[in-house]
Amino acid sequence: MPRPWIEALADRGSVHSLGVAFDAPRPSPHLARWAIRAAADDGVQAAHITIGGAQVLVAEQDPRFLGGSIGAHHARVLAELLVRARETRPDAVLLLLASGGVRLHEANPAEIALARALRALIDVRAAGVPVIALCVGDVFGGASVLACAAERTGMLPGTRLGLSGPKVIATAKGRQEIDPEDAAGLDAVFGAAAREARHQAHLVPEDVAVLRAWVTAGIDGHTPFERALRETQTRLDVSLDGSPRTRAWRVPAAWQDLLTRVNDSALWRTHDRRLVVVGAPGDQSLSAAALHAIDEALLAMLAAEVPHTLVLVEDSAGHEISRAAEEMCLSRYLAQHAAVIGACRACGIEVIGLLAGRGHSAAFFVNALQADRLVAVDTARVMAMDPRAVARVTGLDHAALTASLETNPVLGHAASLLAHWTAVEMIADADAAALQRWQSFSKS
Repeated sequence: MPRPWIEALADRGSVHSLGVAFDAPRPSPHLARWAIRAAADDGVQAAHITIGGAQVLVAEQDPRFLGGSIGAHHARVLAELLVRARETRPDAVLLLLASGGVRLHEANPAEIALARALRALIDVRAAGVPVIALCVGDVFGGASVLACAAERTGMLPGTRLGLSGPKVIATAKGRQEIDPEDAAGLDAVFGAAAREARHQAHLVPEDVAVLRAWVTAGIDGHTPFERALRETQTRLDVSLDGSPRTRAWRVPAAWQDLLTRVNDSALWRTHDRRLVVVGAPGDQSLSAAALHAIDEALLAMLAAEVPHTLVLVEDSAGHEISRAAEEMCLSRYLAQHAAVIGACRACGIEVIGLLAGRGHSAAFFVNALQADRLVAVDTARVMAMDPRAVARVTGLDHAALTASLETNPVLGHAASLLAHWTAVEMIADADAAALQRWQSFSKS
């Protein structure tokens, strides 16, 4: 594919290959069933460049291929670029984003691969390398979380950024909530000017000299990860503006006698204080206020007493889908949650994700899928997006999608199907023995 933004932003003659692993063809194997011709590069290219002499690893998405959607191979390029950055320590990583998010045609492998890319982004920031994201096209879904997880996020004029796109919100809440055909209304929620006015991103003029200077300023003004994390937590608290923060957090019933709740928060500790459990919202969706409350408790834990093991209980109705959530830029809260989990990982805490019920959409993506180990009870379910919304957004046949839910590892909802794509430990139930086993590991 052409890479116009890489070529435009790089110093003259400074664009270099990252090697065979990045240049070899990587067409998606999951598109033929939908009669879609795969792209050799799966819609993303990466390179090593310099900008004003600074060494930069860069990736650029192509919105012309399936809306820049992120398939499994596409996501692996992003992850490998970020892992390379952690190993080689360039002056910065630059992500040139234009994507509708996870490619729903290959939901499970794509979501898992993008979760690994997000984890790699947090890890490279924790290692001290600045990550800068520039939205050169519309950015939605998991790609918006990636953008907001960067240390510095910019948007070109006319671009939009959000977690749930207009069609998804309209499917879930009706056109009275948001009208996908109302361009002015959409810009007021998702547009670059609106995001800058609400201090959610930088609006950067589409001028190469200005863009290069903006990237350079991001490198020169780099903030260490831990300080940036706590500053972001404070800014997000202010943005909540009185939103209700109480939540009926849940842990498996069999664990109750083994745990003590920490200050009426989302956290529980084992009696020896070596293992901490983060509860799940259960039937409720995950809101910005709920995410902020979890992260506040986790950051307080890190400041007071670092446990050996952190268990993230996954079971929710997914992330909040509403106009209000998008105006608040829920993607920033989701990105912050992944960053806080990354901070726990950087402190040497073993992070275990327990899929105890529903692993739904971005709530699963930034939580249990960020863990070092993923464990699932045999009745658990996963869902990148409701099949109705998938059919409406992609134009795929709803009946064909529904028929795949129990058996197809690409699109299916049974947690056991994840084993096809990732190492997942299946257990019969989240009983006391499971928690005691992890507790004994934390003592060793």
